[in-house]
Amino acid sequence: MEIILNEAIVSMLNNGNIPSSRMNELIYIKEFIDRISTTNYLKKEDLLNLKEKFGVLPTVQTWGDYFQVEMASSFLGKSDQEFEMACSTLRFDMIAAYEVFSEKGEGFLDWIDSIYDEITSQKDSNYTSEEEEILHLKILKNYFFDLGLVDKFSDSEIDWFIDFREAAAM
Repeated sequence: MEIILNEAIVSMLNNGNIPSSRMNELIYIKEFIDRISTTNYLKKEDLLNLKEKFGVLPTVQTWGDYFQVEMASSFLGKSDQEFEMACSTLRFDMIAAYEVFSEKGEGFLDWIDSIYDEITSQKDSNYTSEEEEILHLKILKNYFFDLGLVDKFSDSEIDWFIDFREAAAM
């Protein structure tokens, strides 16, 4: 049986910390991320070492687990609107990461890393819009490679992505 809600979230839900209205989105996030990622948050050998050391496996094992728990816990006490926007942004970024990096060569990847290093070594904040775009590209690059993103997006997710991108451009 596949677990659709991480144990940590079930505890938060039972304690009344997470509104039940957020459950569908949290379930979707886990399913979505696990479907499009080819790597786990924790490697099998790390899981075995943790089980040997502590006698139990951690509840966060997949990237879907990670993002589900992160979204649930990061938005405790925040409005449903803030939560929904963050979930939409996460979904958008995952699809954008695949779209941007699935066919890019080493030169583009190296360029992002070098410009990112240059930007972050010189400033603490007050980035220009171009610098913020590079910082965001670095995040997307990390998502693409760390999660091993693959194109397992549904047609409705791609349609949603296009609509979201167009709405953001206005």
